[in-house]
Amino acid sequence: MLGIRDSKAERRYFNVMKYQLALLLLLCLLLVIVDVVIAYSALIGGMVYMVPNAWHAWRHFRVNESQTAGQALGDLYAGQIWKMALMATLFALSFVYVEPLSGFSLFASLLLMQVSYLVMQVGGNRF
Repeated sequence: MLGIRDSKAERRYFNVMKYQLALLLLLCLLLVIVDVVIAYSALIGGMVYMVPNAWHAWRHFRVNESQTAGQALGDLYAGQIWKMALMATLFALSFVYVEPLSGFSLFASLLLMQVSYLVMQVGGNRF
């Protein structure tokens, strides 16, 4: 079983991502009542968080039976670096190409996604 990721951890991680996506969509639906610009800015902020995390999770949980623990750790570090680069690129693209944009709601939804991830990870097996 050398190099095989735990399928229980994979299910838990993707369950947390599903709950985060539901939370983001609910937030955006509520914000449409207030202002459309704020709502789509919050959606963009949430997607700036979700897309790199989904890519990183997909890359991490690919099963490669011939990997040693050191190779898996190196792959995890490389994935983190690429995830941060993808997130920075998405931030730059959203600020350059989306106009008008509410910077506060973009960052607030990104922060909400980050905090919700931490709460769901600490929350135990419920998620």
